[in-house]
Formats: sequence, structure tokens, C-alpha cells
Amino acid sequence: MTTHPPPLAASLEPERQARLATIGQLAASIAHEVDQPLAAIALHAHAALRCIERAQAPAQAHAALCAVLEASQRASAIVKSVRALAGQVRLERTACRLDAAIDDVLAEYAADVRRHAIACRVTVAPGARTVAASPVQLRQLLRNLVGNAVDALSPVRGRSRSMAIRARVGAGAGGEIVVTVRDNGTGMDAATAADAFDPLATTKPHGMGLGLAICRAIVDAHGGRLWLDANPDHGATAGFALPRAAHAHPSTASVEAVHG
Repeated sequence: MTTHPPPLAASLEPERQARLATIGQLAASIAHEVDQPLAAIALHAHAALRCIERAQAPAQAHAALCAVLEASQRASAIVKSVRALAGQVRLERTACRLDAAIDDVLAEYAADVRRHAIACRVTVAPGARTVAASPVQLRQLLRNLVGNAVDALSPVRGRSRSMAIRARVGAGAGGEIVVTVRDNGTGMDAATAADAFDPLATTKPHGMGLGLAICRAIVDAHGGRLWLDANPDHGATAGFALPRAAHAHPSTASVEAVHG
């Protein structure tokens, strides 16, 4: 008679079961987060190879290989960031330029924004340009929220697609910076929005259900707030609040830009 060992988790004491579950979630989170930079590495590597095979200008191959290096560095930084969320390393928080981080993330999604004809408007109010955060995790947070908006907009038909990113100083005495990402995409009902931050909760056919859970972990680690609301007409609005940088220099001018 053939005997089968019990499942690994069932054979371990509770403490090791918890560690095993943490390792599994960590591995899944890394897989979720590095998917985009790995795709960028493959894309630009193929572009460099085509340049070499066709004896095209060395400058084009050089640019493609520089993009490969940048994407690989971003993937490495993301792995370190996810490990930090699991408590294995600590990332330093600095005064981060929020407007620069938004521009960087939108540059990563520029091809998708153009392909789906998404009108994107960015507004950063006076005094809201700087937050106290890990630069890598701030971009990770924005990347997930902007990526969700792009995914929600891509299947829209019969109306124009739009995304608005706004940053302002919160009304409270704490001086937090409030950022919202609003789209007029496919949207969701209130019940779906309430469950969206749970790990493995997803409305995407091929989604892992980890993006918003990672966002929540990042915001919690910074002592901030995170929310998601269904819009009354179309789409959804995701928002977060992070502490304002202690030594931020006041600005009297708002920053506004249109992308797409």
C-alpha cells in the first residue's frame, strides 16, 4: 500500500507554518512586481539585437542596452523593496519629489497611454511636491495605481478615456500629502472596492490579486492612509496620503501637465 506524506504546512508547527506562508506571499509579491521590468528588459534586448543584426546605427543599440540596464536596476530595487515590506531589510526614507515620481511612472506607461488614447492630466498643488518616503516604494505605489487605471481604461468603448492624477496638501494639522488617481474606466461596485485590498482579490482575468495588497503594505509602513472609491458615473478613484517631508520648501505655484 502506498503511503503519502501529509502536506508540508500541516507537518510543521504553527510558527514555521506562518513563516512558510510569509515566504509564499513574498515570492508571489516579487513575481507580481518584477513582471513589468522583466518585460521591458526582454523588449529592449530584442530591439538591441535587431539593431546589431541589421547593422543599424550604434546609437540605437546603445540606447536599447541602456534601457535594459535601467529596467534590470529597477527590478533589483523592487525585490529589495518587497523584502523590506516583509521586514527583512529597512529602506531609508527621504524627502521625495512627488511630481518627479509621477513623471517617471507615466513615462513607463507612455506606450500604453498612447495605444489606448488615454488623456492623462497631472495636477500637483502648491506645497504638495515633496513627501517623506522611500523613493523606490513611492514609485512602486504609484506604478500599481496607474497600472490599475490603465488596465481599467483599455477595454472602454464608446467614450473617451481619461485619467487624472492630483496631489494636494491635506486639510488636517499633520501636513499629509493626499494623492488621487481617478479614471473613467470599467469601474467596480462598492462591495468589490471594499475587498480590493485583500491578498489574491482581483477582477482581472490574469491578475494575481497582489497589487493593491502591496500598496496597502507600503502605505502602512509609511504611517499613511489608502482608499478606493467607485465613481458615481464611470470608473474608480484610488487615493493615498503620506507624511509631508519635514524640510519641504513651500511652493507658491502648482504644477499641471497633460500626457497622452
